Parts: sequence; C-alpha cells; structure tokens
Amino acid sequence: MALKLLPGSVLVVAALVAPLSGQAQTASEAPYPPSTAIRSITWHWDTHATAAPGSDLWPVTWAPDGNIYVAWGDGGGFGGTNSDGRVAMGFARIEGPPESYVGVNVNGGKDPENAASFPETGKTGGMLCVGGVLYALLNLQDGEFPDVNAGLAWSTDLGATWTKAPWVFPKGVGSLKLARFLNFGQDHTGVPEHLAGFVYLYGMRQPADGEAGSDLYMARAPEDGLADRATYEFLGGLTADGDPIWTADVSRAEPIFTDPNGTNPGTVVHNPAIGRYILTAYHGGPSRLGLFDAPEPWGPWTTVAYYDDWGEMGPGGYGLTCSFPRKWMSADGLTMWCVFSVWGDGGKTGIAAHDHFNLVRATLALHD
Repeated sequence: MALKLLPGSVLVVAALVAPLSGQAQTASEAPYPPSTAIRSITWHWDTHATAAPGSDLWPVTWAPDGNIYVAWGDGGGFGGTNSDGRVAMGFARIEGPPESYVGVNVNGGKDPENAASFPETGKTGGMLCVGGVLYALLNLQDGEFPDVNAGLAWSTDLGATWTKAPWVFPKGVGSLKLARFLNFGQDHTGVPEHLAGFVYLYGMRQPADGEAGSDLYMARAPEDGLADRATYEFLGGLTADGDPIWTADVSRAEPIFTDPNGTNPGTVVHNPAIGRYILTAYHGGPSRLGLFDAPEPWGPWTTVAYYDDWGEMGPGGYGLTCSFPRKWMSADGLTMWCVFSVWGDGGKTGIAAHDHFNLVRATLALHD
C-alpha cells in the first residue's frame, strides 16, 4: 500500500526573538497539520554567528573523534573567502562547543591539512559518519543542474583523502537521486532497534525543465554496504500495520513527504530525548523554511513551523541546508543549534546570512 500523505491546513505558531518578529506563512499554506508533540520553536537570533564568507552548503555529521565534520562548496572554508583558498568542495572539522567552536579545514580551502580532493567539481549537501568512515553524497556537476549525475564518496581517514564510487544515480527527468543522510548519534550510534543495521537516505526525482520538485523519497543500505549500489533499497509504501515496504526497484519508490509549494531534499535528524525525527526543508528561497516532526523517519509528518520570512530574509535565491547537529543537542532535546546555508539576494537581507557558514541557537517547547 502506498504511503498516506496527510493534508494539513493549520499552522503551528513559532516565535522569533526580537527584533526579528516576522510572522509565519498563512495556515493554509502549511502542507501538514500541527505537531501534537512540539508546540513551538524559538530562534535566538542574538546568537547568530557567521564564518567562512563565500562558502556555502555545510552538511554536518558527528564522528568518533568527538568532532563534527562538515563540507562546503565554492569557497575557501574556515579562514578563507570566496577567492582565497577557493575549491569546488572542501571538508572541515568543527571542534568544541557551539559558543566557542574552532573550524579546521581538513581537505581543501585556506591553509588546509590536506590538499583538495575536489578542487574543480563536486558538491555535497549530505554527510554521515558510520563505523569511523565519512560518507558524502555527491552532485558530480557533470551537466547543467539539475541534469547531473549523483554519486557517493567516502573517507577512511576522517576527511584527509576521499574515494569516489564507480557508479552513479543517473541523471534524467524522473530519476531518483539521493542527496541527504538521516543522522542519529555519534558515528551512527543510538539507532532504534527496529531500524538498526542500516543507513537511511533521502532524495528527490529530477523534475522536468522549468518545474520544481515537491516530493521526498527514502532509501536504505546496510551500514557496511554503502559503497555497493546493489545493496540499496527504496521505500515503496507502508503495510496496513504501518511497517515500511522496502524494494530494490527504484521505480516503485513512493514519496514519504510532499509539499505542494515545492521542496529541496530536506535534512532529517533524530532527537531521541523527545522521540521525534526533525525534518527541515526549504520551500523556496532563504526565507521559506519549513520544520516538521514525525515518530518515524518516514512520517507521518506534522508541522512545527512554516515560514515565509524566516530570519527576515527575502525569497530571492536559494535555501540550501538547515541542520541540527546531534552533538549540540541538549540532554532534554529542547535546545538545538542550527547550522544553515542560504544563497542569493534574499539571504543578504534580514540576518544577512548569504553565502556563509551560519550558526544560531533554537529552543523547543513541547505540548503537555
């Protein structure tokens, strides 16, 4: 049976700290009903900090050495600029707490520990560390976006060197290309028993020219089988009891999330303290951000907040990534730090987050 997508028409109110007190979008535009677990999210914009001007994307994952590992595109990374140290894709580690972190360029960028593995082409919006190995889902930049092949790279030395898989998720209208990992705890620990043994991924089908995608899909692969394309399975629906149906046939994949306003690949993290999966997805430019939660990584989704003027930025440009690193979640799950990236004229207004590493603290309030 195909996944049942819940229509929604009621907006959960989410507060912004003054002076950024813009209102969220009207209730009819939120694609899912209000969360019954999370009452609101507050963004503490007085904590907003930026780094690495000219570098964007910034997916995150938590490695066994205790550090967060990140990637950027088209810039010099930490300490660099749009031109100084510029590479197509670089990798860095973030040491310490969010209030006083240190960013170190591991592969490429300004004064890196190791030469760039992707100096001219390549981008990633999804990273994961499992079994001490870093993985990155790649846009191979071998065509005019979105008509590009997608791939996978991995590093067995925490980002110093990288190996690319010999296979791709092929380009072409309707082709499903995986772009994000579901992140659990440090080095992929803390996976619930019924999900254990696998890595979970999200992606979208390539839209036709001039169209925007609105559906997210889900896949899985064994923890020790990510490098083997033959091990991948795709979520093709749910049983009558709500259990996932996995299939090796990518053509049978069914959407697990739909936003009629459009969506990017989205970013999902497990918040174990509150027992929810948190999905962030832009439905347009920098200011158009949606936050959703669910009891399982495939749903059913409910709306935490849905903005048209997040951070008092504008709609022009692109919302790229918005992640909550597990390392920086409080023990009760109510305080989270957001690493996000936006690009374009809209990102130059409001909090002025355009083309940077951006960090801001957020707090959740739960329903009784």
